[in-house]
Amino acid sequence: MILTFLLFIFSAPVDTNDHIDVELKALASDSKSTPFWMRSLQYGSVPLENPGLGTKISLSRSYNLLKRYDWKYGLEVNTWVGSQNTLFLTEAYISGRRGGWELWAGRKKEVYGLGDTTLTSGFYAWSGNALPMPKIQLGTPGYLNIFNQWIGLKMSYAHGYFDNRGPLENVMLHQKSLYGRIGRPDSRLNLFGGLNHQVQWGGNRIVPLTTKRAINVYPSSLNTYFYVVTVLKNKNWVAMDPNTTSDDTDNQYGNHLGSFDIAAEYKANWGRVLFYKQTAYEQGAAFNLTPADDGLTGLSVRLDGQHFVEGVLVEHLYTGNQGLYRSWIAKLFNTVDTHNGEKIEYMYNGARSTGWWYQADEIGTPLIMRDTKTLQGGNQFTYNAVNVIYLGMRGHITEDFDWVFRGSRSIQTHLRPSRNPVPTFQQQSYSLRVNRIQNERLTYSFHVSYDQGEMLAASLGFMVSARYQIK
Repeated sequence: MILTFLLFIFSAPVDTNDHIDVELKALASDSKSTPFWMRSLQYGSVPLENPGLGTKISLSRSYNLLKRYDWKYGLEVNTWVGSQNTLFLTEAYISGRRGGWELWAGRKKEVYGLGDTTLTSGFYAWSGNALPMPKIQLGTPGYLNIFNQWIGLKMSYAHGYFDNRGPLENVMLHQKSLYGRIGRPDSRLNLFGGLNHQVQWGGNRIVPLTTKRAINVYPSSLNTYFYVVTVLKNKNWVAMDPNTTSDDTDNQYGNHLGSFDIAAEYKANWGRVLFYKQTAYEQGAAFNLTPADDGLTGLSVRLDGQHFVEGVLVEHLYTGNQGLYRSWIAKLFNTVDTHNGEKIEYMYNGARSTGWWYQADEIGTPLIMRDTKTLQGGNQFTYNAVNVIYLGMRGHITEDFDWVFRGSRSIQTHLRPSRNPVPTFQQQSYSLRVNRIQNERLTYSFHVSYDQGEMLAASLGFMVSARYQIK
């Protein structure tokens, strides 16, 4: 099927909206473990183990924005041979557009949240770290401008499918987002706000449990979908599915996760400044502001034009509240904590035993590491109480040489309800990538990355690549 598609693309008439790239890569490290910032935020395309040789073939068609109706597609095939032998589709989607709306289906690279997408350590809930899961989505790729462009709205609504690599199979994804902007696109100051909402729901246990209170089948009917979407706790609106359990009726249908986001952007004559906060939520305590400390905070400064330093981003990721104490803003507004003492296990739901990962990689921020990738081992997100300082920088050495730096220092632990932590682990990871533009079609890249600490194996890694744009 892939071969037929490739033959069709290469034999089709030339279109300026069509693009074909081929990339060759070589990866190695002194520990055979790929360093953190070399493999993270790559949509699952860089293996955890090395050495290896890789190829990436990308075919795509972009929209012609002069047309009211148009379509596009994306296909990206990655292969690796060496310590890990893999072949997979990082992207495979088709999309149609009418005006500011689009409908697409397949596997597509994307992130959710407000922030600096170019240098971030990874947005909290949906970061671009894992292989994209198959979805069908209706939404607005950009902001729809109303009221003489003083208000902008951006939204999405999707249905997707998890893999069957965890304890449950046939688990589905419900996803939606809504963001607003105050200020015209060309205004000096823009204010943003909104949220994203993801739900794991349905599914059945691959190996049934035999304990007295075992839950082996989770409801997946349209009635259940109604409660998944609306998040209503009153179950009298529509009839409940016969497979409904106390886990559903006492809480919500499914495992919910997302972030409430705010941002402010100031555009100056020399560049722009962006401040943002993504506040993590996974249960009702978020509405009481109890865990409002938790989430990702960032300050980004970007200069126009080419400079040795063109962009700097400082981010702080903190998830050490977890509903065990009232945040400063909850105290300020004197809100009542209706979930007093209930611990929030970020990225993990104990009842369902299914975490927020896909094809072995974290769906949300990679800084809350899945146990399988750490020296401690396990299969979930045990050490999900983190305190991380991150620095991202980029710029140009010459007109043809650009560079990107990422560095993080983190403290990770697992909180007890008493707020007495289990052992704490420190970790630091750094990377530097330099790109050399040979000509308008050919680009070389050299990437060096280093890990040192108690969460990951000490590792010094190198990756070189060459990318050629066929058209």
